[in-house]
Amino acid sequence: MKLFILDNGTLDLDLAWLVLNPHTGTVDNPNPPAEWVTIPTYTVLIEHPKLGWVLYDATCHPEWEQRWPEALRPVFPYRASPKQLLPAQLEQLGLRMSDIDIVVISHLHVDHCGCLDFFRGTKAGSRGIIVHEDELAHALKVTHTGPLDFAGAYAKVEFDLPNLNYDVMMSNHLELAPDLHLFHWPGHTPGLIGMVAHTQHSGTFIFTSDAIYLERNLNEWRLSGIVYDTVAYYRSMYAIKQIARKYEATIGFGHDMEAFQRLKKAPEYYE
Repeated sequence: MKLFILDNGTLDLDLAWLVLNPHTGTVDNPNPPAEWVTIPTYTVLIEHPKLGWVLYDATCHPEWEQRWPEALRPVFPYRASPKQLLPAQLEQLGLRMSDIDIVVISHLHVDHCGCLDFFRGTKAGSRGIIVHEDELAHALKVTHTGPLDFAGAYAKVEFDLPNLNYDVMMSNHLELAPDLHLFHWPGHTPGLIGMVAHTQHSGTFIFTSDAIYLERNLNEWRLSGIVYDTVAYYRSMYAIKQIARKYEATIGFGHDMEAFQRLKKAPEYYE
């Protein structure tokens, strides 16, 4: 198995989305300024001897400025060079979207499912994009029952697409292969899926997606600013921590720039 980290650019946002109350007001400083930060967005590509090409997450759509709800664009602006866009990242490895055999989506927020549009009609899209049943149900509910076609970071245009099927994960654990596992780690959203990959020579990798945004969240045992279920969030962090201890694993946090910079990027790989 080969494991590639695909650098798909950055998002800019208020640190308060990542760490709950990072700068609490006081009597002496009742209105502390917001801290604007830059974070990575990335996808993980697996070349597996039995499964073929497996893609974890689908980052942001290249045409995000036309597709995202107007209210979201100034809150989480996406930045990427042409070479960082997902189609180009695959092209540097000699691949097209149509070559991918399996797509796993951690959750259906716009910065994690944006390129699903490119999988319509492909073998991965026809097979069914793997998403947790709780996530799909929640995303459909919140985007189809209100006056708008989006809710929070869910946007109907990015996941409710024609000619795209879903393969729902209905358990807390799914073994894709003995060395590649999916886990249900709710908290940030109801149906977030994390991935654990056991490589032969490089050890175990845990990809948390937004179950844990930053290493800081884990080290300080601290909530992020976007949480659906606080109790589930802590339970998921605990589960991730135990797997990391058991295997002395490398953790790929959802949006931690320092941790991301320590990882090899494609075309380099782990195996």
